Amino acid sequence: MLEIIFISLVIGGLMLALLGYYISKLGLSTIAFSAAHAALAGAAISSILNSDPYTLPAILTLFLGLILGVILPRTSIEVLNNLSMMFFSLFNSIALIAIYLSNVVVLSTTRVGGLLWGSPLAVTIDRFVYIMILTCVFITYLMLTRSKLDAIVFDKKLAEAEGINVQFYSIVIITFMCIALVLMLEVIGGFLVFSLLYVPYIVSIIVTSRADIQLVIAGLFGAIITPLGAFLSLILDTPIGSTIALIVSLSAIIIYITKKIHGVLKNFI
Repeated sequence: MLEIIFISLVIGGLMLALLGYYISKLGLSTIAFSAAHAALAGAAISSILNSDPYTLPAILTLFLGLILGVILPRTSIEVLNNLSMMFFSLFNSIALIAIYLSNVVVLSTTRVGGLLWGSPLAVTIDRFVYIMILTCVFITYLMLTRSKLDAIVFDKKLAEAEGINVQFYSIVIITFMCIALVLMLEVIGGFLVFSLLYVPYIVSIIVTSRADIQLVIAGLFGAIITPLGAFLSLILDTPIGSTIALIVSLSAIIIYITKKIHGVLKNFI
């Protein structure tokens, strides 16, 4: 079972990091942030109702993500960001109220603990299979549409002028992201899972300015650091999601400082 957990973390970290690259490049970061908390609200309600951990979170996060994705080209970035933050507050409140109103027995379960700070026990056989399938489908999609996605990443307006439906490709990425968040939420924790969307991309732009290499670096970073954080959580007996988020963030800071020091030393040589 331990092998399945770590394989799920490698694959899940890779998938979220690759998604995070496109989420950032397409300007969908606030949508991702809100969608993660919509999934958290759905999972919190599902835990109280003792229903499956996928259906309601998927419905809520897809509903919000797709609604905001449709609004995206029809409004300004400022309005979209404010709408995203409004929905973040709404679903975050729902999640916390759902947990607060649940009884002591529900609060003591591993599932509710996973909602907040993650749990390796959330990696069941069915979740492992779903993560593998989603990752394979997403990577296949990237391979089939790479040229169009690259064109959009390079210049949205130019891509639209060339006849590429930017909104369609953005919505597809949002859909993959929402499903990935649902699958990884109880493993990493609802307040921490989006760190694997944002931080690997930050690391990639610290290391290089080349977009194609950024994608590779982001994916490798997510696939390597995620299981490393989980391994340290086992050694230190700390929450898995919190430890992963901490290691991911500290690694990014160390890489940034190292890059700056290297640049200073290079100027002196």
